[in-house]
Amino acid sequence: MDGNKTRYIVVGGVLWAALIILVGGMLFLNEKDPRQKTASYYAVFDQVSSLGKGDPIRVNGVKVGKVADLGLSGRRVKVELSVVDTVKIPANSQIRVQNVGILGERQVGILLGDASEILRPGAVVEGSFDAGISEVMGAAGEVFDSVRVLLAVVRDVVDSTVGNDEFKASLNRIVARAEKLETRLDGMIGESEPLLKGSLQNLHKASVKVNELVDGNRAPAEKLLADAGALTSDARSLVAKADELTGRLDAMLAKLESRDNTVGILLNDDSFYRELSQTVTSADSLLRSVLKDGLDVNIDFF
Repeated sequence: MDGNKTRYIVVGGVLWAALIILVGGMLFLNEKDPRQKTASYYAVFDQVSSLGKGDPIRVNGVKVGKVADLGLSGRRVKVELSVVDTVKIPANSQIRVQNVGILGERQVGILLGDASEILRPGAVVEGSFDAGISEVMGAAGEVFDSVRVLLAVVRDVVDSTVGNDEFKASLNRIVARAEKLETRLDGMIGESEPLLKGSLQNLHKASVKVNELVDGNRAPAEKLLADAGALTSDARSLVAKADELTGRLDAMLAKLESRDNTVGILLNDDSFYRELSQTVTSADSLLRSVLKDGLDVNIDFF
């Protein structure tokens, strides 16, 4: 019995020691301290590349925690940051996903700000992403693909132009024609040069004469312009007076056409006009009779 009891005690001790070693090893590998408390903050990024759970979080280069979780939040990525609760993060701190290795390893880097306001646990802040080697290599791959396509196009163009015998023959003919054209142009320029020089000289002389003519007639021209201005002013005054006279004539005609005055009555009364015509006719007949027969005057005395 004592032997079995001792054996059980030894087996139990070994199991407890193995369990303690297992838990201690897990805590050591996960870099956890049971006595240490953490606080969670949340950062939102447009992308995080190869960032994953357990990646380190460093504040000004010092490791203070790790990525507890991450996932999509709409079209962006929300990352839970588990940080030692003794670290205080100002509100204006910069939070970035950073590259830390040539194989694309990532970490969250926090550059502390100087604001007096401190982030509370559970706060959501805006983060940024720093491109690393993997992104550069990806972009370089796209560039290499574009260069490969471009080289293929250039090769096709070269093969269809410089590498083609027909193109070479056509190019030689074009070059020969260009040389002939150049020779003809040189000859034409040589023949036309004296004429061009003479034309330029004549043009210069003509411009000199024109300038002299303008300078000589500047004063008469200015006087003519001044007289024209005065004439224009007089014409405007005359037009104004004509307008005034026309207004007066219109007023007179309006009065003559109305029956509010004697002249208007004389002009518009037909009976008066007929009586006046008869009177004038009678007076004319009497005058003619007097001139012909003389005037008899009878005087009666009472």
